[in-house]
Amino acid sequence: MNQKFVSIIIPTYKDWDRLSLCLNSLNEQSYNQDLFEIVVVNNYTADKVPKEYFIPCNCKVITEEKPGSYAARNTGIAMSSGSIIGFTDSDCIADRDWITNAVSFLENNNDCDRIAGRINLFYHSKKLTEAELYEKIYAFNQDIYVNEDGTGVTGNMFSYKHVFDSIGLFKEDLLSGGDYEWSIRARDAGYKIKYAENAIINHPARHNISELITKAKRVGGGQAGFGKSPNKNRFKSIVKFLYDLRPPIKSIGLISKKGKDLRITEKLLVFYIRYYLSIITAREKFMVNLGRSAQRR
Repeated sequence: MNQKFVSIIIPTYKDWDRLSLCLNSLNEQSYNQDLFEIVVVNNYTADKVPKEYFIPCNCKVITEEKPGSYAARNTGIAMSSGSIIGFTDSDCIADRDWITNAVSFLENNNDCDRIAGRINLFYHSKKLTEAELYEKIYAFNQDIYVNEDGTGVTGNMFSYKHVFDSIGLFKEDLLSGGDYEWSIRARDAGYKIKYAENAIINHPARHNISELITKAKRVGGGQAGFGKSPNKNRFKSIVKFLYDLRPPIKSIGLISKKGKDLRITEKLLVFYIRYYLSIITAREKFMVNLGRSAQRR
């Protein structure tokens, strides 16, 4: 394998404890440590690196004042040196061969400019909470994202640097969905993506319904931000809002496929949560379209 220099970008926001686990996993990578760097972007200026905090020798910590993980990622890209850019999140734990397998996949697939790697969930305990049951079905279906939309999430994504040079960086005013928006631009520009099943990141499942609600609001704000400006035409906004309130019938197939080991009551619960969250997302999108600021947390 013709090994190339890789930059791993990790935005963080008040998350030093979980970031420590992430950095430890990157410190144990099978990929030659002289051939990759870690760029941690602290997105909260008042939150300094804790004393005696472990930072690998190939890692640098920088700060980005503008709020939002995509603004932080853009700063990380600007400070990076790799011909390949990899992304993960501060609460993720990388498989030991994560970078090795990602680079190998890119090297062996000449028709591929980007990859979305597999994201495995891990849970607090054997008995799953309602939120974890939902996450089991809906969280990080990278293979589906790749096959249906040509997209991938930044929890586990690699791209050649020249793609960013060509189409630009993330839309940093978005607080959610910036990876989707960028992926669509890359896809439409002809930069192909493939799913790399053996490039593995481990991600904690959201444990509480409140966490799912927070994310649903961020997603709604992000969807509203995909447009060039807020749609202040109340009639059009109301029509779109009513359209977004339709029941998620297409979800039934996914729940049946990924929830084969779930009881019927659990499947119904997951469907109910999906519908409930879609209403929250729709309402947030509606409010932001009318001019309200999108919420970060």
